[in-house]
Amino acid sequence: MSSKRSAPPTPGSSEKKRKVLSLAEKMDVLAVIDSGLGWSATGKKFGLHEATVRTIWKTREKIRQSVRRVLMSLARWISEQVDQRKSNVDGVAIREKARSIYDHLAEKEPLDPPLPPGLLPPWVVP
Repeated sequence: MSSKRSAPPTPGSSEKKRKVLSLAEKMDVLAVIDSGLGWSATGKKFGLHEATVRTIWKTREKIRQSVRRVLMSLARWISEQVDQRKSNVDGVAIREKARSIYDHLAEKEPLDPPLPPGLLPPWVVP
């Protein structure tokens, strides 16, 4: 009698790797869903499984809340820098500050489940 279970994957086999979406990509998925496209069609558009799209939809408030917190803190910091006439407010400084704000907020108020590092907007990641 043959077993119905498949053999465990061997190292180097063509097993599909887990894809970690950035926060910006998740926001794009949410925008497409908000425009009226269905779960399956949205998944096909982004190369995602329908269950992944549904999970993104379920956690949409946490995703949007994270973006909002980082952006508000970053805007406040930029405003303070401009008010103090600091001349080193360039893209690199903003990116570094955004990363430190995100790290501080994640430490202070961890999300459940926590956001992986790949979920930051592209302008936060170096």
